[in-house]
Amino acid sequence: MNWTFEQRAQLFHLAEAGVLAQEQLERAGGHGALHPGPRDWRWMLDRLLAFGGALLLGAGVVFFFAYNWDALHRFAKFGLAAAALLGCGLAALWAPPRGVLFRAALFGACIATGALLALIGQSYQTGADVWELFAAWAALMLPFVLLSRSSANWALWLAVANMALLRALSQSALWWYFDALFHLYSLLLVAGLNLAVLLAFELLGRCLLCDARRWMARLAAIGVVVPLCVAAVAGWFEPGFRQGLTAFALAATAGGLVYGLWRRDVAMLALLSYAAIAVLTAGLARLLDAHDFLALNGLGLFVILASSAAGWWLTRLHRAGGGGSGS
Repeated sequence: MNWTFEQRAQLFHLAEAGVLAQEQLERAGGHGALHPGPRDWRWMLDRLLAFGGALLLGAGVVFFFAYNWDALHRFAKFGLAAAALLGCGLAALWAPPRGVLFRAALFGACIATGALLALIGQSYQTGADVWELFAAWAALMLPFVLLSRSSANWALWLAVANMALLRALSQSALWWYFDALFHLYSLLLVAGLNLAVLLAFELLGRCLLCDARRWMARLAAIGVVVPLCVAAVAGWFEPGFRQGLTAFALAATAGGLVYGLWRRDVAMLALLSYAAIAVLTAGLARLLDAHDFLALNGLGLFVILASSAAGWWLTRLHRAGGGGSGS
């Protein structure tokens, strides 16, 4: 019998909480190794090297075009980019379905798709905005992502989709993606996109991913909490961002109920807790703005006490076995 990573973590959590005695833990170790063995290290290295190789090959294609841009004819460029995409597709067809090589090949196909689109945009100046390139990239790679059911492919898709939205919302070419951070509706739209992705992985995670790990749900949650936290912090100082405080309060309350009661997840609760501390610290700074001494010492004391209390509470949850399944 081989314990999975999640099962090993759960056994150690139970032992730390005193639920399992040392003899019981040793008995569990007799059924399967409790620490990673050579097979586990090979499993990790297979995935790391496969996806790392696909990423480096994709980057190599992009840099090859950049270095030889003037020396290559446009049809030679298209041929090389299409050959890279075709090669990744053939590798995926040849590899066993749902295997490491299959998912890594589709990851390479996602990168090659973006390179081909960028090549078309550079060769034929259509006047399209940059956000349209990212939106088309996200749309065209989505079938590969759905087919692979890989966290790496989904992470790439989520990053590209967010870049497309941020660039579409940006009003200034100077600030590029960061211009969207100065508008409340932009922050809410970014949070809404990531919230839709979060709900999809919470409800359909078994269909969208090969394993039960919660990395993508947590990554999407960061995309929800960070823009709402920025909006809430700005809401203490700018009248135009006041609604950001309400949106953050609603999201934090809903997230606390969901991940504290329905699906216990310490990582999600930690994200919400420290985001709330950041928002409350900004509010306290606004309140003590006219009192330099109190602001300097009071803010430091509040951050220390609030962070310590949150860390103590989260540690208790973690030791109680509430780290969340599929961590």
